[in-house]
Amino acid sequence: MTPDARAVFEEHQNADGLAEPELAEGFNALTAVEKGDVTEASQLLEEVRAEEDATARHLSRRRRRLWIASLVFSAVCMIALSGILIDVYTAPTKANPADTVVTTQDDVNRYMATHLPTPMPGSRAPIFIPTGLFITSLEFTGPYTVEVSGEIWQRYTKDLPRDLTRGVFLPLAEDQPTFKELYREQQGDEEVIGWTFHASMREQFDYSRYPMGRHQIRLRMYHPDFENNVYLTPDLAAYDPVDPASVPGVDPVMILENWDLQQAFFSYRTHDLNTNFGTSTYGANQLHPELYYSIAVRRHLLSPLISRTIVPIVILIQLFVVVMVLGKDSERLEAFGVRPGTVIFTGAAFFFAVLIGHNALRDEVRAPGFIYIESLYVITYAFIVAAVLNSFLLVARPHSRLFRDYDNMWVKVLYWPTVTAILLIITLLKFHL
Repeated sequence: MTPDARAVFEEHQNADGLAEPELAEGFNALTAVEKGDVTEASQLLEEVRAEEDATARHLSRRRRRLWIASLVFSAVCMIALSGILIDVYTAPTKANPADTVVTTQDDVNRYMATHLPTPMPGSRAPIFIPTGLFITSLEFTGPYTVEVSGEIWQRYTKDLPRDLTRGVFLPLAEDQPTFKELYREQQGDEEVIGWTFHASMREQFDYSRYPMGRHQIRLRMYHPDFENNVYLTPDLAAYDPVDPASVPGVDPVMILENWDLQQAFFSYRTHDLNTNFGTSTYGANQLHPELYYSIAVRRHLLSPLISRTIVPIVILIQLFVVVMVLGKDSERLEAFGVRPGTVIFTGAAFFFAVLIGHNALRDEVRAPGFIYIESLYVITYAFIVAAVLNSFLLVARPHSRLFRDYDNMWVKVLYWPTVTAILLIITLLKFHL
C-alpha cells in the first residue's frame, strides 16, 4: 500500500466509512490500484471489527451465564448448609449412650438386679439409700468447669447400721463440698436429712461440634461407705413429673447464661475402679453401679456466631472485592487504588487478623482436637493465600490466558461457589457421616 493510500485508510479507520466528504476527496484522488488496496483493507477491517463484536457478545453472554450459575450454586449450597445446621440444632436431645436412664422404681430395681457385683466374703448385704437433688444454680466458669449449687437429701430407715455415714461423695468435684444441714425430720420409719451444697465440677465436654454441640452436666454420686456395699438410688417419688423433658430437680427460675435447659434425669453407669481401696469388702476389677444426675443444655447460637464468625466472614467479603478488582484493566486498578504488590501486604494483615480471632477461639474452648467452627478460619487462611497468588500471577504473567482472554473471570465466578461448597462438605462430614 502506497503512502497516499495508507493515509486515506488511516483516515477511514477514524471515520464511519467512505461516504465521508473529506475521505471521498482523498479517495477519489487515488489510482485504481490504490483504491482497490484501500477498499480491500477497509473490508478486512470491517470483518475484524465484526468478529471482535461477535466475540465480545459471546463473552458477555458467557460471563452472564457463569455469574448466574455461580449465584445459583452458592445459594443452593447455603440453603443446604442452613438446613443441615437447623436440623442439628433443633434435633431432640439424647442421653449419653453410656447412661441407663431410670424414671420409675421398677427401672431402678431391674438395673440393680442385673448389675450388682458379686459380694465379697464377710461384706454386708447391699444397702440402698434413696437420694434426691434440687439444683438452684449452674454457671460455666471455664470450658470444662461448672459451678453447681443446690439442695440434696437422703432417706435412712431405722433398721440401717448405726455406724452408717450420712452424706454423698461427688468424685468429679475439684474439692469435696461442705454439706450444711438444712433440715432433719422423721417420716414414719425413715429419717430424711437435707443439706445445701456448692461444688466446682470438672467435666469432660465434647467441643468438636462447637457452636452446635450440647453439653451434659453430670453429677456423679456414690455413698461415702461405698466399700460396704452401700448404693445410692434416686428418690423418684419426690419428683412430679419425672419425665426428662420436664427437667425434674432444676429450679425453673434458675439463670443459665447463654444456655437452654433441655433435659434432666437420673441414670446409672457401671465403673471398674481397678482397686479395692485397701479394704476386704470392696471387690476390685468388678463393675459397680453408680448413680448420676445429669442436666442436658444447649448453647445459644447468637453470641458465638457474632463473636467467632464475624472476622473471617468480613475478611472473605473484602477478599472478594480485591479479586473483583484484579485484572488487566489498569484504569480500574487505579480507580480502586489496588496494586498487585500491595495485595501481598493486605493479605498479610488479613491473615494476622484471622489468626488473632482463631487464637481467641482456641483459648476459649481449649478443645484437644479440631472443632467445627475452625473450618471457617482454615478456609479464610486458604483464600487469603489464593488471593495473594492471584495478584502475583497478574504481575508475573500478565499475558496469561487467565488475564488476557478472561480478565480474571474464572477466579471471580468460582470464589463463592468454592467457599460455600467446602463449608457444605465439611458440615456433612461433621454431622452426618
